[in-house]
Amino acid sequence: MAKNQSNRFWSPKKRAIAVTLRQEGYTYEQIATRLGNKAAKSSVRKVCLKFENTGIVKDLPRSGRVRVTTPNDDRQMARIVLKDRRISSTSVSEQLNESGVNVSARTVRRRLCAAGLKARVARKKPYLTLQQRQKRIKWAKEHLTWTTDQSPSYRYCTFLG
Repeated sequence: MAKNQSNRFWSPKKRAIAVTLRQEGYTYEQIATRLGNKAAKSSVRKVCLKFENTGIVKDLPRSGRVRVTTPNDDRQMARIVLKDRRISSTSVSEQLNESGVNVSARTVRRRLCAAGLKARVARKKPYLTLQQRQKRIKWAKEHLTWTTDQSPSYRYCTFLG
């Protein structure tokens, strides 16, 4: 949150406390002081008046486009991508469309970004040159008969099976 908006959102619990204190006879200023955390007297007044008008402390539904995906769909998208990191957003979209969730590839990219999965281009491992391959083969043949005691400079991970 931005610095100036840190106290704009009040949880339903904090709002209910403010309304209850008001019904017990406290003034707006006393309520603001008891709530602490830089609660303004005007904010307490707005919450209490809203409760008197609507009878609820929760925010009312606002206008705006309804999300196509549910939180479960968003988690499913993330699971699909985490299984196969190289899958495209179009493929994820097609998989979800088959399961009954009509979603575009662009929406998939937005949801994955929101889940912290940013798009990355996979690095290709460079091929070994002919000279590098020959050196590897030569080294392997020279050290074919070595045991762990003969090679103290190399660390081996031995598994007991």
